[in-house]
Amino acid sequence: MSNHYRYIAVVHPLNPRTSKKTSAIIIMFIWCLSALLALPNLLYSVTIDFDYSDGSNRIMCMLEWPDDYAGVSYYDYCYNVIFFVFTYAIPMLSMLVAYSIMSRALWGNSIIVEMTHGQQEAFKSKKKVVIMLITVTIIFGICWLPYHLYFFYVYHNIEVSAEPLVQHIYLALYWLAMSNSCLNPLIYALLNKRSVSIQKI
Repeated sequence: MSNHYRYIAVVHPLNPRTSKKTSAIIIMFIWCLSALLALPNLLYSVTIDFDYSDGSNRIMCMLEWPDDYAGVSYYDYCYNVIFFVFTYAIPMLSMLVAYSIMSRALWGNSIIVEMTHGQQEAFKSKKKVVIMLITVTIIFGICWLPYHLYFFYVYHNIEVSAEPLVQHIYLALYWLAMSNSCLNPLIYALLNKRSVSIQKI
């Protein structure tokens, strides 16, 4: 949704804004979809004693689907595909398309010489915003892709789930994905700080 607003602001600044009613409907849809994606964790989460190949034992929290445990269950595989599509593939595709059009509209614009000083400053500010958003998109892709690939790999190579190291790998990939929320404010702050410093110089 935020991508839509950014796209309109940069490419079609004179178009009418989305109405409050439409925005409310979109927000409710996103919340409902998020709740549905999280529902299996509420319904099927269990704790089990898991024996690793080296003889060690650990209590783990995992999903027990109607047909089997996570990593073996076909339901779990379908869930991970749906989760990947709605939380990674669609957001990444929408961001790439939106920012590509925005970049083309800004960097491909040949009438900047005809703009007033104020218009040129606004134009440059839009370019800086697009650069920042592209950076955020790249970081999002880097942080979340390994996490999603992990589940597909384990499903097709189930024997690795018995290795003690796999739990540490999963936790590392999980924290990498979660770190995306921490990195975004830092990116905004650093790029804005650099922009302010350049203006001072």
